[in-house]
Amino acid sequence: MVPGLNYFDFQQTAVVVLSEDLKVLTLNSAAENLFGISANRLCGRKLGWAWLNIEDYQQIFLNVATQLQPMSQHDVVVDLAGGVKRHCGISATPVEQQTGTEILLEFDHQEAPSSVVRDSELRALQQISDGMLRGFAHEVKNPLGGLRGAAQLLARELPNDELKEYTNVIIAEADRLGNLVNRMLTPNAEPEMVAVNIHQILDRIYALVSVELPDRVALTTDYDPSIPNIMGDPELLIQGVLNVVRNAQQALVEAGGYGQIVLRTRVRRNMTIGHQRHRLVAQLDVVDDGPGVPEQLREQIFYPLITGRAEGSGLGLPIAQSLINQQGGVINFTSSPGHTVFSIFLTLEGET
Repeated sequence: MVPGLNYFDFQQTAVVVLSEDLKVLTLNSAAENLFGISANRLCGRKLGWAWLNIEDYQQIFLNVATQLQPMSQHDVVVDLAGGVKRHCGISATPVEQQTGTEILLEFDHQEAPSSVVRDSELRALQQISDGMLRGFAHEVKNPLGGLRGAAQLLARELPNDELKEYTNVIIAEADRLGNLVNRMLTPNAEPEMVAVNIHQILDRIYALVSVELPDRVALTTDYDPSIPNIMGDPELLIQGVLNVVRNAQQALVEAGGYGQIVLRTRVRRNMTIGHQRHRLVAQLDVVDDGPGVPEQLREQIFYPLITGRAEGSGLGLPIAQSLINQQGGVINFTSSPGHTVFSIFLTLEGET
């Protein structure tokens, strides 16, 4: 280790290390920027000296130190001097040292408030969306049959098998959507939950979306290969995630047709989805560098027919939320100009 070098400074996220009594032992440059105070002034003091409403969350940190279990909390408000508020997600990890237990805090700072969908909102959204989805499914069922039939006729006229690969994709997608529609129209249909490799789902989505993207929109992946299988319904997962990715795609196209979309997977520890606490969950992020969700739409973005785009239907995200909810998951998002993240949280095999 190089003397005097704070290795946390190489991290873009804000990092603070606390003692068991919540005194600041060290912090990195990103944390100095977050709290608006230098490490020289903050080290040795209790974090509450800078984080004025820490009492709202300090029991979480004390539990981490006593139970030696990492915890995470999103939509945390950090009140600072002068009426400044920061909105963050926080991960707290116990680190056992010879002198006692230290608490490693990592702050995921968002410029805009984290839009977390609450349980009551989810129930209301589910009721509204379910009725509209059944009507939507009924309307698209017949056109899907026509699309499939036209693709079959076209395939018979094509001169070689290489060209038929394209019609095969159309037929396969029409079959997938047709099956999804039939399940939507079946009363009280339950998801067919199985162990699923989330990266195989994402690779399928990558293949579907990459052929649609303009040349100046890049689609990349950032996978955590250690993530175990999740529990989900493959058809519902594909459609739910696909809707979120296409939402990002359309936002970039309408903003000028250039930018980047990243499909990122991580594991989150000790997170509550609905009323169920999970030791581990899978987090799938769809990240784009577009203009962001308009502020006036952020509270209603998952409601049907709410859209900020001239050509938008206002159905893609509500359908995605409904499909993910049916599998015991949830979609949250954070957004600011140049950085929007839709996070899909799903339970892992053996964690339900």
